[in-house]
Amino acid sequence: MWKLRVGEKFALEKLYAGETPRWSNSALEKLRAGEIPCCIKSALEKLRAGEIPRWRNSVLEKLRVGETPRWRNFALEKLRVGETPRWRNSTLEKFRVGESPRWRESAMEKLRAGETPRLRNSELEKLRDGDNPRWRNSALEKLRVGETPCWGNFALEKLRLGETSL
Repeated sequence: MWKLRVGEKFALEKLYAGETPRWSNSALEKLRAGEIPCCIKSALEKLRAGEIPRWRNSVLEKLRVGETPRWRNFALEKLRVGETPRWRNSTLEKFRVGESPRWRESAMEKLRAGETPRLRNSELEKLRDGDNPRWRNSALEKLRVGETPCWGNFALEKLRLGETSL
């Protein structure tokens, strides 16, 4: 077990007894008495008088006159002149030069090489071998024997009878 220094022992004793150590007494005593410690007073006094504390003034003043605070200026200036902020540049630059962002690159590279992304591979392999994916087989079988798939029967019947409108 570690040993407490004399100052720490005194603070712990006060906490156990329900009191507060000396370093927080002045602020707490003022709050208990209904007063406000000096560290908060100036900001609260300004708020009561309808003013704004110093740490908020610059941002609010800029917003009142239609400007933007410093932390937004850089991004807005870029947007005003047609550029984009730094956090968007990499993606847009890639699109401008005909490339694609990293999250699309693997799919695009496969397409450029004549392949397809993983989710289409099984169907394309079947088409390359002369087969068709399962969802096309029944329609093609019907076409091979001179019939039409069910989705085309109604239209073909009308054409056979010489009608043109559905």
